[in-house]
Amino acid sequence: MMPLPSASDTGMRILGARRYAQLDTLSHLWAAQQPAWGDHPDLACIRAELADLPALVALPEIQALRTALARVEDGDAHLLHVGECAETFAMADDAHVARRLSLYRRLADHLADRTGREVVLVARLAGQHAKPRSEPMEASPDGGQIPVYRGDAVNAEEQTAHARRADPWRLLCSYDRSVDTLRFLRAQPGPGRSPFVSHEALLRDYEEPLTRGGTQLYSSSGHLLWIGDRTRGRDDWHVQWAASLANPVGLKLGPTVTPNEAVGLIRILNAEGEKGRLSIITRMGAVAAVDRLTGLTRAVADSGIPVLWQCDPMHGNTSKSGEVKLRLLPDIRAEISAFTRILGEAGVHRGGLHMEVTPDIVAECHEDLSLALDRGPRPPCDPRLNPDQALEIVDHFATEIARRQ
Repeated sequence: MMPLPSASDTGMRILGARRYAQLDTLSHLWAAQQPAWGDHPDLACIRAELADLPALVALPEIQALRTALARVEDGDAHLLHVGECAETFAMADDAHVARRLSLYRRLADHLADRTGREVVLVARLAGQHAKPRSEPMEASPDGGQIPVYRGDAVNAEEQTAHARRADPWRLLCSYDRSVDTLRFLRAQPGPGRSPFVSHEALLRDYEEPLTRGGTQLYSSSGHLLWIGDRTRGRDDWHVQWAASLANPVGLKLGPTVTPNEAVGLIRILNAEGEKGRLSIITRMGAVAAVDRLTGLTRAVADSGIPVLWQCDPMHGNTSKSGEVKLRLLPDIRAEISAFTRILGEAGVHRGGLHMEVTPDIVAECHEDLSLALDRGPRPPCDPRLNPDQALEIVDHFATEIARRQ
């Protein structure tokens, strides 16, 4: 990967009126899951400052990822898309980034050894600071109601009304922590020193100012951006903005999507039918995967539009005990098994695995419910796999692929 670009690098700055004219065509569109900034007096100047900062990633890096993802689509490689559920700003510390990078490389190497194929590593790094939430409020320790934690780019994890206020100045902190993380990654020696970086393109007031380019727009906030299952309205801002970009884009699809909806979305997001452009990230849940994936796979294949299939076996397998989220390993394995079987029967390459993992020795995902109820500290957001669990899940993915060749 290349050094952080300077503000004077060609193509790295916004190209004035042309760029704004292109984005202005989206200004009237609805964007779901946005923070309640209210009428914060500093929001406009924060957006302006983000627009004037150097790009976080460069267009040649984005193009290199698209080339690599095209190899995955052709069946010559696999994709490992892995990282924290939500990065905290504290995770930008060099020591923590080093531990994460070590784990991600270890998982990618294991997948490559097991499958005998190249593995493209994409990490949820340098920008995964915001999360969509199913409810806007939650109970506070004193029995009242406070806004939910939406990631460090929006508010603080501490359960107080003051900490949970949405603060747009945190968008600049998100940018700065992303710079810190990328600087560390790019300083790593040797070939294959850094993964490509990705995050959910959730916050309009962060993503719009960091859009770069003239006739060819691209997001400079990350190499790969994905659209969540809660923000995939085909006529809404997230989808229409992503459709305008040169970046590879991921589209998360949950159990409520219909085959017709999915095909409509991929026609928008990959209108030119280019390889390396679009990933479908399925997050159905172990039960729904069996019911939904066959029709979905057939409809997408019949469309003739190339896509890369990723399995996210975690988000559809989340339950709650009281206010605590739970994920069970048998459900995660079952969804992977359904994914590999159904795509294999359709003659579709089982391209990638998308997981939430941490290098910390935590007990957030469990083999059975009885162990889950004897839980330790709560995760910052959703339950993550610890290193041993992550290796076992990667191994299960590779085993299922081999078994169904």
